Amino acid sequence: MKREKKLIFLLPMVMIMLAVSEACATPVNSNSIIQDGMEYYIQTNKSVYILGENVEMLYRVTNLGDEDVTFWFPHIPVWNFWVEKDGENIWRAVNGWYGMITEFTLSSGESKEFPDISSPYIWNMRDNGDKLVHVGEYNVIGGLYAGTGEYDSTRVSVSIEIVPEPTSIALLGVGIVGIIFKKQRDKQKFSARSEVK
Repeated sequence: MKREKKLIFLLPMVMIMLAVSEACATPVNSNSIIQDGMEYYIQTNKSVYILGENVEMLYRVTNLGDEDVTFWFPHIPVWNFWVEKDGENIWRAVNGWYGMITEFTLSSGESKEFPDISSPYIWNMRDNGDKLVHVGEYNVIGGLYAGTGEYDSTRVSVSIEIVPEPTSIALLGVGIVGIIFKKQRDKQKFSARSEVK
C-alpha cells in the first residue's frame, strides 16, 4: 500500500519534469520550400514552448540558381510573420506598410535573412488584441511582403506547440493525487463499515 502511494505521488512529478525538459530542450524547428530556384526558409528556436515564452522567428531567402535574382516591392518592410491557430490569423508582425519602392538582388548562392534590421524576430505569445494565447498547436508563417498575390509562393510555415506552465502541471498533478487519496480513503472507510456490520 505504501509503495502504491509513493508511485501515485511520483507520477505527477515525473510528468512535470518530462514536460519542462521537452519544452526547454527541443532543437531549432525549421521548414523550407524551393520554388523557381529560390529557397524560402523559416525557423523558430524550438518546437515546444511553455505558455508565456518568447518565440524567436527567422525567415531567409536563398538563391539556389545560377543567375542573379531581383525582388521588387511597392512597400516596406518587404517581409512579414504571421501566427495562425486552426487556420485563423491570430497575430501578425507587420500590420501596415509604407509606400516606398524597395528591391534587393541575390547573387547565385547568396542569402538574405529577415527581419534584416535585427534577427530573430520575437513573438511574445500575445494575439492581435494583446491577449495571451492559449495552449495548443499554432502555425508560424514567414513570407515576403504581405505573402499574398504574387508573393504566395514565398510563404513557408512551421508548427509549434504551446504547453502549460510547469506550475499549472504541478497543480494538476497535486489535484489528481488528492482525488486518488480521497477515493482510497473513502474505499477504506466503506470496507471498515462493511466489516463492522
